[in-house]
Amino acid sequence: MAFRKPISTLGGLTWWRNLQQNEYFIMQEHKVGVPMWPYKYRILMRENRMEIANSNDYDEIMYDWNYLDSNAVPQLNEKVDWLKDGSSIIDLITKIVLKKIAPK
Repeated sequence: MAFRKPISTLGGLTWWRNLQQNEYFIMQEHKVGVPMWPYKYRILMRENRMEIANSNDYDEIMYDWNYLDSNAVPQLNEKVDWLKDGSSIIDLITKIVLKKIAPK
């Protein structure tokens, strides 16, 4: 899936049918598709309804969906809380300050 700037959704549910949804994304299928629309499937960000992926192939859009689901959403169960103790925070701030004050 190549990165591109999200674009507006244009058309809403008049031309699109929701296939899958989760907390972050919506996958839709165009009711007509080609030649009326250049692609059959798309994935939108739920937060701002911007399109982030599209395809004419169902397998490809499912690959994009699975990729986004496993890599683009917050993985709270895998979060490493390395700033939990105060000494790590102090060490981090000290390193930042020393870089700004005495650059090499």
